[in-house]
Amino acid sequence: MIGETLEQHCSNVFNGQMRPMFPNAYFEKDNDASGGTKGDFIFRDSVDGTEYISIMFEMKNEADTTATKHKNEDFFKKLDEDRRKKGCEYAVLVSMLEPENELYNQGIVAVHQYEKMFVVRPQLFTTLIMLLVNANKKSISLQHELAIARNQSIDVTHFESKFSEFKEKFF
Repeated sequence: MIGETLEQHCSNVFNGQMRPMFPNAYFEKDNDASGGTKGDFIFRDSVDGTEYISIMFEMKNEADTTATKHKNEDFFKKLDEDRRKKGCEYAVLVSMLEPENELYNQGIVAVHQYEKMFVVRPQLFTTLIMLLVNANKKSISLQHELAIARNQSIDVTHFESKFSEFKEKFF
């Protein structure tokens, strides 16, 4: 799986295995380079109009015959910048680089130098999505409660200002 074949593999896996679980989710190639940069894919999902998760994906691999071998860390900074420019909460590097590196072969690797960034091998692509989705879905009810509290606070503020205005006019 070199270059676009790794991207196509991940797209096929998502659409074949995960699309039924996330029928309204956005999972598309990032074709918008208007900000001067783009990732490979963006995943977004929402409940009742509230987005609860967004992930920027970058897929990397190279041929065994490639003269200059890349390391995963060569792509962290750009991936983090892409994530921020596109307003995504998470960044995930799906990588087949460094095939002998035990760290990356062990499973899901958190990149501690960058907030909310992970590196996975292609076989853990769907597993990481499910973990992040499940963790973030729990925050939906908290987001709704916060929105209600904010609205109530605004209502109280409006009431207080209207009441003060009424008192000034009445007295």
